[in-house]
Amino acid sequence: MSERRNDQNHGDNDNQAVLNEIVRNTEMGKNSLDQLIDVTDDRQLKASLLAQQKEYRRINQQAHAAMAACGAQSQGQSTAAKLMAKMGIWTETLTDRSTRNLADMVIQGANQGVMDCEKARRDHPAASTGALGLLNELQQFEERTARQMREYL
Repeated sequence: MSERRNDQNHGDNDNQAVLNEIVRNTEMGKNSLDQLIDVTDDRQLKASLLAQQKEYRRINQQAHAAMAACGAQSQGQSTAAKLMAKMGIWTETLTDRSTRNLADMVIQGANQGVMDCEKARRDHPAASTGALGLLNELQQFEERTARQMREYL
């Protein structure tokens, strides 16, 4: 087990890793919601999904701006991850496009996002207050999203 160094470069790496996780997480949310918005006929659910998508975009833009300020570029979501998510949603909605099923899918995605935020926080403790603050903001948003979607179950 290697010792973690506590120098400036290590902190920079932690910042970039946390910000990259935020970018990947928010891209997954935005892209998944794109598909679900097209599938649902429930106006109330669609309005909620559009509001969630707007928040994912806002946080994503902040993470990109922070990466640029660090002189780094985000890696974002891989093509394979995008394709797997798209196929998973397509498969899940092929036979069941009910509001309940779509809400359940959003809850599962938000819960996965919360876990990914927690892992990033634990894996990169030397990240800056700003990067961790944005990560907390994303995690709290995803926790709220999961709670709000329960009303559609």
